[in-house]
Amino acid sequence: MKTRVHPSRMEGKVQAPPSKSYTQRALLAALLARGQSELIHPGSSDDEMKMAGVIRHLGAEIGFRQDRWIIDGGMGTSRATRELYTGESGLGTRLVTPVAAMLEQTTTISGSGSLNNRPMKAFEDIIRQAGGTCTTNNGLLPLVVKGPLRGGTMRLDGSTGSQFLSGLLFALPLARNDSKIVATNLKSTPYIDMTLEVLKHFGIEIHHHRYETFEIPGRQTYRPACVTIEGDWSNAAFLLTGGAIHGRVTLYGLDANSRQADRRILEALEMAGISCHTGQGNISVSTPPSIKGFHFDATHCPDLFPPLATLAAYATGNSSIRGVHRLEHKESNRAWALTQGLKNIGIQAYPDSKDRLIIHGGTPQGGTLDSFNDHRIAMAAAIMALKARAPIDILQSQAVKKSFPSFFEILQQLHVQTQETP
Repeated sequence: MKTRVHPSRMEGKVQAPPSKSYTQRALLAALLARGQSELIHPGSSDDEMKMAGVIRHLGAEIGFRQDRWIIDGGMGTSRATRELYTGESGLGTRLVTPVAAMLEQTTTISGSGSLNNRPMKAFEDIIRQAGGTCTTNNGLLPLVVKGPLRGGTMRLDGSTGSQFLSGLLFALPLARNDSKIVATNLKSTPYIDMTLEVLKHFGIEIHHHRYETFEIPGRQTYRPACVTIEGDWSNAAFLLTGGAIHGRVTLYGLDANSRQADRRILEALEMAGISCHTGQGNISVSTPPSIKGFHFDATHCPDLFPPLATLAAYATGNSSIRGVHRLEHKESNRAWALTQGLKNIGIQAYPDSKDRLIIHGGTPQGGTLDSFNDHRIAMAAAIMALKARAPIDILQSQAVKKSFPSFFEILQQLHVQTQETP
């Protein structure tokens, strides 16, 4: 599908979409808690629905209501073998794999699209250390695991991100022995805070020392819980950036004190000279007289690269975003996708030798941008159009369904002119 976004002033007030990261974590915790849990205001993106399907296959029952899901938890053990399909969800895959490895049965985890090119080899070693077995397809999907994990002491290289560790933190409280994880070079630590918050809500206790060692008592029991899913800062960042570039936007349902890493979009906007007004559960931004060049470290919040690159395209002077090495194994190679996309609309951008993306601000032209089937690149392209000299056509715009299926509808509610074609 192709979507044309016309230069438009973004105006209005809307509800932020539910947090995909919280929804997936809460679904998995609800599976592991025997009894009835409730998720209020969960999301309905492709990734979230894939996780719902996975936990149903593992034994949970889900009742879908208009604004809530009722989950009867408890992992079943009746099947001799299992096959779990996680779609294109990297988080879902990495959360579920250690949990599936708690079972005595063999489980195969497969996915689709770009997920099949994302690294999974770390699981081979870490699951073996924990007492299970894991094989990959030369470091890629599908994964085949067998347990149960027994616990013990293990070491994990966290340089590729925190998702492998989060999966272990869900699984190892169920092990028969206590566990200790020594993590080195851990990235995206705010997502570990999110995991620990959800686990605590479901009755699980884990202690860590400076994100370097994690002490996990075994033989714990998940307790059913009721969870209200907060707004998603990763997706809200695009709408806040849109208001900063051309218009005025208020988003409801965002927690300014959230553990979500991408809450730092507020810090980046302030660096660029944009005032952010925080009320009771709402955030408002509006376009300043000019956007200043800024320098921001996104190493621990790499999903902010696309909206920040969009903001930098309209800034006066040069901007830099640090953490480029975190972008290669996303739904696309985002450093390359962003560089090419900006170049196509007349903005110079390039990665430098200091792990930064350098962007020379200006006035974007119109043109055609390929999302490379990456949801965050598609959303960035749409926001880039707001004050461009001409419309921008976005190829593979349907990619937004992965995390924010109502994205283009929300843009229309905010008076942005869009037009879809097959």
